[in-house]
Amino acid sequence: MFHVGEAIAQNMHMAPIPSVFSVQSEVREAFGWSEHDDTESAEQLLRTLEQHALWSLGKRELTLERLRQRLVNAERVVLLGAAVEPSELQRFNETNVVFVAADGAVGVLQSYERLACIVSDFDGAEHLDKAAEAGQTIVAHAHGDNTSRWKRMLTKWQEHSLPPSLILSHQVTKELPGMYNFGGFTDGDRALCFVLSMGVASKNIELVGFSTKEIGAWSATTTPSLKMRKLEWMKRIVSELGFEESIRS
Repeated sequence: MFHVGEAIAQNMHMAPIPSVFSVQSEVREAFGWSEHDDTESAEQLLRTLEQHALWSLGKRELTLERLRQRLVNAERVVLLGAAVEPSELQRFNETNVVFVAADGAVGVLQSYERLACIVSDFDGAEHLDKAAEAGQTIVAHAHGDNTSRWKRMLTKWQEHSLPPSLILSHQVTKELPGMYNFGGFTDGDRALCFVLSMGVASKNIELVGFSTKEIGAWSATTTPSLKMRKLEWMKRIVSELGFEESIRS
């Protein structure tokens, strides 16, 4: 349907940005993670959903196109990071915006009426579960250490009376038909890469709740030192995409 890297670059009127993809290999090297594990998780997810009644390739592609239309037609797309405070959303009450939440940050929303999607690697806990039960759209990410988590959660979600709609993403160098590598590393910066790849102009995007000074209230339970290291990678990617001023640091 589109080439993600070219879409991001065209949207921002610049040359292709290989770093939003190559950073994934740098991150694996920095943390000692394996691309083989990332690939295996992604390929397992593809096989699991290959003939799935709810989340087949055709249905996922339809979900992606509908979401793209909603994003490009919005007056403004507001990305919600893990450090977002409810008070920060009040100024959007009377505006024509849609929200894209980074995983557990969806919990800050009182209503899903203006939620376009959640970008998640399945660790948004009860906040992600609640949105899934309400049938929201999830850009679901597979990587090496979340295989058991996505298996458990998809098994649970498919039983809901109104299951979520899915789009699949990965972070490996090979092409995986039926999945997309939108670039980035953390849910927050991957959400930015995703929105840009959908054709939303950078001037119509706003980031709220992105911080390197603290672990956000909506973050998954994690080792603090590890999380802070991850946030530095987030800052690098967001900065390279021209949104450095949106980060609290």
